[in-house]
Amino acid sequence: MENLNIKIIGLGEGGAHAISKMIAAGVGKNNGVEFIAIGNDENVMLTSSARKNIFLNRDITTIYKNITDALGNTKLIFLVGGLGSNAARASVPIIISRAKNCGAVIVAFVCKPFVLENSLRKNNAEYTFTNMLGNVDTLFSVPVEKFFVFRINQPQVSLTELFDVADDIFCNGVEIFLNMIAESDSSLALLKWGNAAFGYGEGETALTAIKVAARFPTLESNDIADAEGIFVRLIGGRNLSSGAVELANNFIRERLRADAEFFSQVDTDKNLGDKIFASIILTRKLIRD
Repeated sequence: MENLNIKIIGLGEGGAHAISKMIAAGVGKNNGVEFIAIGNDENVMLTSSARKNIFLNRDITTIYKNITDALGNTKLIFLVGGLGSNAARASVPIIISRAKNCGAVIVAFVCKPFVLENSLRKNNAEYTFTNMLGNVDTLFSVPVEKFFVFRINQPQVSLTELFDVADDIFCNGVEIFLNMIAESDSSLALLKWGNAAFGYGEGETALTAIKVAARFPTLESNDIADAEGIFVRLIGGRNLSSGAVELANNFIRERLRADAEFFSQVDTDKNLGDKIFASIILTRKLIRD
């Protein structure tokens, strides 16, 4: 993969924690990725594992310069964090402006605030979400409540635990995208899905794995049926047979609109052993809250 000068940016406290987890997990270690944390909580920023930390408790001119200097002439930007943070509200318009100037693609993985959170965070989220729509190339926005499903067997779940779930899911999402472009000669066109959704899962067969991915909790029941385009990636510990791949692909095709675009990719990862890993990325109808 050619050098795309990739930046992964953590927005606010949640974003800083998320990218620290990504760094610990080795996300992007083979892609020349640089991690940047942006926020106004000094304690959080000082404990971030990011190579570069940008504080927001300064004048807007300095903030603008620090962010644009940090982005440089990057060609691919991942945004990760909560939409309700002051950091997201302040920095996202600047990041979008810089991306347009240097022709960079933006992929965002963000959480919408918990329904009981205060009005300031809700207003921040609405403002930032509106700024992102049509200005970032792929936008995955997930309400925090969705992550309860991943802890359904626990009698009580804290917000901290929900954000831990979000970190893990977004970490996997970023890695899926990085692997996708690594296997496709850096085609940035594959990263442009607009308002989007994704799912992933494992199984003993390609068909089982794709069924798990299609039922991923952050996907809505009609997301696949309504999608204008969908990307399916299958990874096996050994070479996958063409028949197994076709069964999995047909499972998705049969649920798509007749005019929907369908893309498929197959790879091998010896670390998976006998398991198959499937991931799905799709366009999603925009439904405003």
